[in-house]
Amino acid sequence: MNRIGLIAMDMDGTLLDGRQRIPRANIEALKAAANGNVHLAICSGRNPRDISFYASDAGLDRCAVLGINGSCCLEAPHREPYAVRYLAPAVAARAVQTLLGYRITFACFQPDRVLVVPLDSHVQKREWGTYVDRGKADAYEFGEATLARRLEEGICKIACVDAEDSQRLSAVRAELSADEGLQVTASWSTILELMPRGVGKGAALRELAERLHVPREAVMALGDYDNDLDMIEYAGFGVAMGNATERVRQAAQAQTLTNLECGVAAAIRKYVLEA
Repeated sequence: MNRIGLIAMDMDGTLLDGRQRIPRANIEALKAAANGNVHLAICSGRNPRDISFYASDAGLDRCAVLGINGSCCLEAPHREPYAVRYLAPAVAARAVQTLLGYRITFACFQPDRVLVVPLDSHVQKREWGTYVDRGKADAYEFGEATLARRLEEGICKIACVDAEDSQRLSAVRAELSADEGLQVTASWSTILELMPRGVGKGAALRELAERLHVPREAVMALGDYDNDLDMIEYAGFGVAMGNATERVRQAAQAQTLTNLECGVAAAIRKYVLEA
């Protein structure tokens, strides 16, 4: 295996534990890697503001932020984005009309705002990120009233949640997947994520590696769910978490411990620090 020059990792189910915190062991391993001149990147469906606070609170100030599944990318926490990619307005409008028709709860993600449309009373999801509204009063909006304005400004991602009716979610996925402007993926069994076609964690990781002049063979990526697949497939060395889906396991070159067992730290120690 080539010496690793860039470590990219998902957040939920990967970097974070069951309480949505970065365990001390993971922080220490990441800092040790950074001190050895290894670049770091957090690749998540979360808002870049949310990811930035996680990174800066952990002292990971030299960590790239590939937020909203790679559609909003920062060189380091809290920086201005070097790349922002939006759904085409007509594509976003079609997706929203479909979701409104199914009466399914969804959220539209912008680089600095999340607009939640809570159509299904059975969905109890209250937060769409841990630190999205930290120090920013208008980071969250709710309801349909501002949809038109936000769609006009630009939407990076639409995430929809269906906690009770898997058949409805399957129907939504089938219908939206037929739209050539959309890339449909899942970040959990109850969550679909709608991205611009061609945008994803893998494409964002490739772009970052090229900016840093790190060859693909020297990139290690860690993930657990289907929206991590393209990132795992791009990396020269993909690592599946112990709690990963079978598709991620099949795509990876190695497997580590679960996120509850600090699998990120274990992989870094084994494949980077002790290699």
